[in-house]
Amino acid sequence: MAKGFTIRRVGHVGIQVTNVGRSVQWYSDILGLTLTGRWPMGENGEMAFMRFTDDHHNIVLFTHPGFTEENRNAGYNALQHVALEVDNRDEWLKALADLRRKGVEIVQGPLIHGPEGGRGPGNAFGGSGSRSFYFLDPDGNRLEIYTDMMKVPEGEQFPRAEYADVFKP
Repeated sequence: MAKGFTIRRVGHVGIQVTNVGRSVQWYSDILGLTLTGRWPMGENGEMAFMRFTDDHHNIVLFTHPGFTEENRNAGYNALQHVALEVDNRDEWLKALADLRRKGVEIVQGPLIHGPEGGRGPGNAFGGSGSRSFYFLDPDGNRLEIYTDMMKVPEGEQFPRAEYADVFKP
């Protein structure tokens, strides 16, 4: 299949929240993001740009008039999760320990996606071998921290023929 252009990475993710101030504080305190700026949006809305490093923003928090305290955990939007990559297993373990120390509930994992992690509940048997765990922000948005995602070079199939049997039921 021909491609007219190549997307390099996910640049940022926009997340609906019920209270921008609370979410800015949570994303700062829990994940270490830096606030780039916060502005009004429409008549009663608000938005905030947050970043991990020197990009202007990696996460944008938005209020929405239909998203309230009462329905915030009711599956308001179709976002299943936002995956945040760390460099290696050591950083992944540090993240897991840090979030637990901060009282963040881990709602799934830690686990390894792929045959390395077995066929247990919540594991993606056909996955990339990445280590991951999942938790929620104050509005119930599901976040994942992961590392060790397998590479699939251009033109190759997954799984490779030499180990395809590992992925059979």
